Amino acid sequence: MRSWSSSASRAASPLPKKPDALWEKPELERLYSRLKDEYELKELLEMLERKLSAISGTANALTDIIDTRRSLRLEWVIVVLIVMEVAIGCFQIIAAAH
Repeated sequence: MRSWSSSASRAASPLPKKPDALWEKPELERLYSRLKDEYELKELLEMLERKLSAISGTANALTDIIDTRRSLRLEWVIVVLIVMEVAIGCFQIIAAAH
């Protein structure tokens, strides 16, 4: 199975490598070429790459939203802790004064 992890590898090789059977039986080369044209493998691959790119963009956007929410929640927890610490400090100062 071929990995499509980088755009450089996609640009260098628009289709996955030819099946090993073509190396073993070169007479199947014509059949492979005809089938590749018949089933429009290049177009299907480009369409899949566009869809995967869209899915990847959506996943990245959702991850960013989740990270932002988590950061916002953490900031609120820090603010509440600071307010509590200030309140406790004020209470201790008032208690010590009386």
